[in-house]
Amino acid sequence: MNADNPVRQSNKPAVSAREARTNISILFIGFSREAAAATQASLQGIRMAPRCRLIGNERELTGSLAERSWDLVLLSSMQPQDISFERTATIIKQLDKDIPLLLLCDTLPDTEIHLTLLQQGITVACCAGNEKLTLTYIHQSFSALQQRQQWRHCESLLEKAERRIQSLIDDSRTAICFVHQNQICYANERFFELLGYGQIRDLSGLNLDRLVSPAYREALFHQLQRIEAGETLTASSTADILRADTTRFHATLTLNPAVYAEKDAVQIDITQHLADTEIFNELDPISGLLNQTGFSRQLEQQLELARQGGNDGFLFYISLDAYQTLHQNIGQEGTDLLAQEVGKLLRSLVNEAHTLARIDDATFTLLLSDPHQETAKALAREICLSVASLELSLGEYRVQTTCSIGITTISESTPRATELLHRAETAARSLSLNERHGNGYSFYQLEQSKPVVSTDAKAVQRVVDAITHNRFRLLFQPIVPLETHISLANYEVLLRLITDDDKEVSPNIFMSSIADDNVLARMDMWVLEECVMLMRQALDQGKRSRLFINVTGRTLRNKSLLPWFAEQLRSMRLPADHLVFQISEVDALAAPAYYKAFCQALHKLHCLICLKHYGSTSESEYVLADAPVDFIKLDGSYLKELSRNPLAAPQLERIIKPLKQKSLRLIAPMVEDTRQMSLLFRMGIQMVQGHYLQPPQADMDYAFFEPGQD
Repeated sequence: MNADNPVRQSNKPAVSAREARTNISILFIGFSREAAAATQASLQGIRMAPRCRLIGNERELTGSLAERSWDLVLLSSMQPQDISFERTATIIKQLDKDIPLLLLCDTLPDTEIHLTLLQQGITVACCAGNEKLTLTYIHQSFSALQQRQQWRHCESLLEKAERRIQSLIDDSRTAICFVHQNQICYANERFFELLGYGQIRDLSGLNLDRLVSPAYREALFHQLQRIEAGETLTASSTADILRADTTRFHATLTLNPAVYAEKDAVQIDITQHLADTEIFNELDPISGLLNQTGFSRQLEQQLELARQGGNDGFLFYISLDAYQTLHQNIGQEGTDLLAQEVGKLLRSLVNEAHTLARIDDATFTLLLSDPHQETAKALAREICLSVASLELSLGEYRVQTTCSIGITTISESTPRATELLHRAETAARSLSLNERHGNGYSFYQLEQSKPVVSTDAKAVQRVVDAITHNRFRLLFQPIVPLETHISLANYEVLLRLITDDDKEVSPNIFMSSIADDNVLARMDMWVLEECVMLMRQALDQGKRSRLFINVTGRTLRNKSLLPWFAEQLRSMRLPADHLVFQISEVDALAAPAYYKAFCQALHKLHCLICLKHYGSTSESEYVLADAPVDFIKLDGSYLKELSRNPLAAPQLERIIKPLKQKSLRLIAPMVEDTRQMSLLFRMGIQMVQGHYLQPPQADMDYAFFEPGQD
């Protein structure tokens, strides 16, 4: 219900029946018991939970105010009291309490009395005994109080954030100073180190004239004046900076408006010119476009300009369709080549005046500085057609894809950057709902953020049909030990749904829209039953295989699954330690109690556990301590970084070291070449997996396993 229209539809400020009742504490002054009780009953009827008290004199008022906090004081002249309205308002003001005072009356007082009451902070509500009108006034007063309370909370958070920011600036490795009227009023420790000064407590003699060589002062002061005049929200200038020993260095000065010691100031970040090896700080080396860091900075600047008015535009969220399937088929080398070509394509279609970026493996973004929707539509259509016609060759494999583009408006009423990006992503994802397969564009609409029941129903029916008509398929990808001796063939089991046109669909695409846990339980049972049958067949043929089976967060909550599975193991007479349940670190962290109970039950069955995506959160060690596991599968992001970032190897070694001390078996996924395998072996990784070894196949026939079978 819209808070600005509390009487809409039901003519009451009602709250949805599915929501919890709202607590409200009210003091009644000048009311009869019957009238106060009637108002309280009316409030309960609109799903509020009122806590009320009748006040008859000043002592009762001050005692109640000292006892607890109150949300509203209702005043009435219905019944004489020993305390006046004016005295009530005075006491509340003296105690510095923010409590609305609402005088309910049948007729408005004369103008002079009305003005006096308003000046004392008393709102006059002429309700004439109308219940709906009374409730509306109460609702509005209470809503206004809640808004003020939220403002105060935000001010408190802002104050904490400012202290935190100041602490970060103090410790920053970027030289930062604040300037007020050309005078440096603050500088952090790094500033003094960079410029060769000792810690100067008194900055009165330090100004920009002493720091900037004369040849650059005019340009810098011009940018400074633009910032101070509010003409721009950020500016940069290059200059030669003079050290205390008269030596100099060339630097970039980034200027932003700021507040220091409650005075308007300009924050100046001084950055020495970087070496050529550091040019990728804000660039994606694969596509040549901005990366997530560079895009975020550009987006914030665009939003600041838009909020001033007259700088409308659009944000494009360009998502490559079926990226995960592509990655499984062509590996990292193929997807990198695709990203490179898509980057070239976008640069050829988009004017340099607009901002392009690649913010993750499958997602490109565009900040279009053009307010016309027809321009955005035409460009989105052209991008879709161009990406769809793009065709690459990777050996004998031909790579083709399409894209889904979500578009949202940037204007003076635009929300913060994260919400704006979420809106564009929501619009892009909508193109894959209702049996659509992307390859189009969609503008964000508020309705898209609501659950779509029809989509959920279709996804449920699709899974039920797949179970009934055997439209699921299992694929297997080998997990290869780096040691020479192999006692078991290890495979990860991957589920695919087969569409009517015989295409494979990953469960990540359809599972998120299924809310029916019973359907998911049936799907889990289908997978486990198939795995058990395959293992039995392999054992009968003298082959020993260990299967790694993925389970989701909702599977952890299914209490009936493992008892059923235990019966399957007994009936098939299978060694339970040949089955490994893979659980994501994120799912374990989201439901620690269910995760712990699930692991305990698995260990009782003598099944093994693999914690996958290890290191994807900051709570990895906490999750690991929660329940014992047998395997650790590192998050794939570490393997991607190994070939791109020289600092990734030491970071990975720090993560691996405590795991090796626990004698856990470590698995590295997404391995792409022999160099990585050699490096991982030296680090102590025991097992590897990836398209370089073998992509997912319909059969467990990895040749390397055959000679070493026991």
